[in-house]
Amino acid sequence: MNEKTKTDMQDAPLIHAQMAKIQKDADGLTKDQENKKQGFKFRGIDDAYNFLHDIFAKHNVFTVPRVTSMDREERLSKAGGILMYTMLTVEYDFIAEDGSSVTTCVIGEAMDSGDKSCSKALSIAHKLALFQITMLPTLLSADADAETYEPMPKPPETKQEPEVPMAIRDQIATLSDFRAMGDTTPEMNKYLDERGTSLTYKQADQLLRKIKEIKDAPPLEEK
Repeated sequence: MNEKTKTDMQDAPLIHAQMAKIQKDADGLTKDQENKKQGFKFRGIDDAYNFLHDIFAKHNVFTVPRVTSMDREERLSKAGGILMYTMLTVEYDFIAEDGSSVTTCVIGEAMDSGDKSCSKALSIAHKLALFQITMLPTLLSADADAETYEPMPKPPETKQEPEVPMAIRDQIATLSDFRAMGDTTPEMNKYLDERGTSLTYKQADQLLRKIKEIKDAPPLEEK
């Protein structure tokens, strides 16, 4: 090995070599916990900590979390209670003793009927980060907690009708008055029925002008 190769190896970030060693030692974690309600097995955050803590400590690597975004909303459970839903985007820095680091970004989601949805979301995010970066040879569960909530489906969003401008409302009201007095033709009435409040200012103005022309026109002389 020449001196340049030795120098390059000495200058290389330590974290890369340490993470490779951690992956080698993290040779598998079985799913021993069971979600009683939905009947599937999973590995909880305590399982992850108990299994991986000594491995990370052995290779002098620790993690630091950084929440980059948070979304929270209230949802109703099927029983009628309030559930707080929290979704966090979290970045985890895995740092070696020389200060070098790698970062992974994960999303943690959780619901809780009390005040623990945020802490649950953080636990799930950390577990996902640990499992993904160490590539533990077991499939991840879709739900990471023993508790399962069944929220009510969100109601469809109602589209608010656009407000009709004041000027057009005044024109439509004037047209209605003319129609009530019999100053509109059957064709105009049909047009108004088809357009309703979707009339534009220009269309309403043209109708009013036409009605005024008819009203101001001299009466036909009888022969």
